[in-house]
Amino acid sequence: MMLREAKVVALTVFHTFLLAICAANGNQTCRPSSCGDVKKISNPFRLKGDPSGCGDPDYELVCENNRTMVNLENGKYYVADINYDNYTIRVVDPGVEKGNCFSAPLYSLTREIFRSDKRAYFLNPHEATNTTVLMNCEQPISDGNYIPITPCNRSNVTSSSSQAYVYALVGGGDSLLVNDIKYSCTISRTIITQFLKPGNLSMSDLQEILLQGLDISFLPFRCKSECHMKGPYCDLDWTKNTVKWYSFGYWFSEYLESLRDGSTFSSNGVRERYNYYYHYETALYLGWIIRYIGKSFKSQ
Repeated sequence: MMLREAKVVALTVFHTFLLAICAANGNQTCRPSSCGDVKKISNPFRLKGDPSGCGDPDYELVCENNRTMVNLENGKYYVADINYDNYTIRVVDPGVEKGNCFSAPLYSLTREIFRSDKRAYFLNPHEATNTTVLMNCEQPISDGNYIPITPCNRSNVTSSSSQAYVYALVGGGDSLLVNDIKYSCTISRTIITQFLKPGNLSMSDLQEILLQGLDISFLPFRCKSECHMKGPYCDLDWTKNTVKWYSFGYWFSEYLESLRDGSTFSSNGVRERYNYYYHYETALYLGWIIRYIGKSFKSQ
């Protein structure tokens, strides 16, 4: 019993030490930055030139010509808004402008950019998005699904004088099928669009949607930043815009639930059952201590 009690004390001291480190790391005071229309740039974001230790370098933004910009894998985008409640940042292609003609996006923006676990930004799988393609065609197309485009700068969307016709095609869901593309056309841009429903769309409808931008999520930052004292396993809950932490105690509790169905034990099953309960109760005990100390730090 003395050995067990010594282990509990040692673990408690160790966890308390880790918690103190987490609290110290989270206590640095950093004033929000601003640039143009984005009035609040704060953790996890930082503006280039902010003091070291403020914000996360993976979420560094830049201020150019009084416009907030973010670097994605395929290019640099305007930041139209940051929503800290929903953990989203709205990005707009800098090539898109208001006007009577169509200003083509500078970049293709596809889902592959957001599918790597190492990315800072992700697409919320529960948010409705479309795949829109801009294409150059050799012949006019009589199809209501194809949106005729009058580009402001033809060189931005076509590289061949023989492909004199420009169209946009909006697909529902993740992608467009190859059969959806007419044989006389080649794709110049592929873009993820939001708030757009296929069918009966005009060039101005598409341009307005592109000007609104695309919401991308920085929710995974919480798994990266929050102290792992909450548990070693972090899971994203996209529907509630939050994260769930699972501790070893959770695993023990699940196992103990399975014991209630009358599972058989080996000859030393009683001792095994006791050991499981002991470790589980120890985990709960440490958790209570950690939460109590954590509240004490916050109240200071």
